[in-house]
Amino acid sequence: MKFKTYLSGLAIAFMISFLLDANAAVNNKPINSVSSKSVAPAVEGWYFRAISGYPAAITFEPVVLFKNGDYWEAGGETLETLNIATDKSKHPKAWGTWKKQGQKFVLTNSKGEANDYKLGEGNWFPAYAYTGAVKLKPAYEKVSGGDYGNGLSALSIKKITFLDATHFNEGLNAGMSTGNAAAWKKSATGGTYRISGHTIEFTYNNGTVVKTSFALGAKGGPIRPDNALIFIGGYAYTDTE
Repeated sequence: MKFKTYLSGLAIAFMISFLLDANAAVNNKPINSVSSKSVAPAVEGWYFRAISGYPAAITFEPVVLFKNGDYWEAGGETLETLNIATDKSKHPKAWGTWKKQGQKFVLTNSKGEANDYKLGEGNWFPAYAYTGAVKLKPAYEKVSGGDYGNGLSALSIKKITFLDATHFNEGLNAGMSTGNAAAWKKSATGGTYRISGHTIEFTYNNGTVVKTSFALGAKGGPIRPDNALIFIGGYAYTDTE
């Protein structure tokens, strides 16, 4: 009985923490700032790869290949603000090395584990900068969560609506449940935005300004930019149409 009570209390505490973090992700995003900027190496290209993980199924993540042989799993920073030494120290798992062998790209992660990718095989695609030639869809969403076992499940749905060429709304519905309790949190905000290349800048109604990485997905043959899939801050968003 004591063990069950402990698990229930732990799950509820985790649930509350999750909802607070989810709410903060919409209304209190960190502002990217670098005290001593380290210029990023020349870029070989932007790509995105298919990844899998528990409890979610297949998703995608953007990867930047640098000409010096490093790669970076693009995240909240932009190339303009990226401090290489600082980011490698804080996020070592986001960094690795790459080389090309024939038609294959071989990426070796921070643990020394190598994986190879090839265009056209369904797990490696080019990612594109925003130029305005391909317009954004009206709305996108990012869905995460799943069944974590022991009666604990979670679901988070984040939506971004581009109202026009400069204004957006952003909302988050996040919830968790256990065998004994459930909680749900909704939040919304908005403001203006602008996109240049691989950078998107959000200016929220409360005055917060956030710059983060951006990329368009790809489709077809010949491969070309696709506005049904975009990457914001390293996360994949799909259109809601």
